[in-house]
Amino acid sequence: MSDDTPSEKPPLAPAKPSLREPLKRVAKNAMEAVGQARTTAKGMAIMAAETAKEVSGMANETAKGVAEIANEAARSALQIASEGAQVVAQLAEDGAKVAAQFAGDTAKAAGQVAREVALQMAQAYLRKSTLTLTFSESQLNRQLRQKFANNPNIDHLTVYCGDDRITVAVDGHHNRLIYTVELDFDVLECKVSRDTSYLRVRQVSEELDAQFRQTNLIANWAAKQIGRGAFYVANRLPTKAPVHQMLANIPGVISEGPRLWRIDLGETAMLDFLNNRSWMVEKLVGLTDLSVLPGLTTLKDSKELMTQLVQQFEIRDLRVRPGRLEVLVGINAT
Repeated sequence: MSDDTPSEKPPLAPAKPSLREPLKRVAKNAMEAVGQARTTAKGMAIMAAETAKEVSGMANETAKGVAEIANEAARSALQIASEGAQVVAQLAEDGAKVAAQFAGDTAKAAGQVAREVALQMAQAYLRKSTLTLTFSESQLNRQLRQKFANNPNIDHLTVYCGDDRITVAVDGHHNRLIYTVELDFDVLECKVSRDTSYLRVRQVSEELDAQFRQTNLIANWAAKQIGRGAFYVANRLPTKAPVHQMLANIPGVISEGPRLWRIDLGETAMLDFLNNRSWMVEKLVGLTDLSVLPGLTTLKDSKELMTQLVQQFEIRDLRVRPGRLEVLVGINAT
């Protein structure tokens, strides 16, 4: 081969790649990545918001549930506390009632013991001494008038009590004659026991006041004067004296001599009046000086024990005092 053969041109070196495209692609990819990131971020934000809402809702429901549970628990606790308080209050009330009843029973028992002791004190005193009870003049007259209510010779009867002095005024009538006989007696002796009970009296004066019905004043004045004189003279006779005959006709009144009389308290029913226990109870309750009988202050509160005490009384003595009879009572020692 000659040197004249044309030589082949050497191959061209490959062109250097351009940087724009990769940069564009990178930029594009980056933009896409950014878009995706934004889209993802939005999605995540939406999801986060929804999740937050759900969580918030759940929290609210949970809080409501907890609150309801708390309220139920509180109500239960309050109910339990209230029921507990009621039970405690009931127990306290029952305890107070029991304590009050116990205290009342104790006080009642103590009071009963005190009354029993007071009764024994009064009984012991009255076995050795006496207690004076007053039987009033008005009581005596009331009883005597009931006793002689059916006596045809007596219209009205009044007894006056003095210091060992008894005055008896008898109102009566005979046909047209109306009269009042007034007798005074000194009390010489009084004897009251289981075997006998009597008064011995001496008649010291007598007086007659008489008048006629439907008669003028002069006739009545003359009748009074003549009647008084005749009555005085007649009563000086030993046996036929008007007063003597009148008293001798009364059951239980016995003549022991001129102007001397013995009055049997049993036959005249006076002892029945005096032995009536109801007036004795009334007198004991009405006593103002409670020191006259030991235990009386306590006994006054119990009518039963007072009656029990009075039932044991027996009359030991009797005294005539102004406006009253004094009855001395005691209790038999055996």
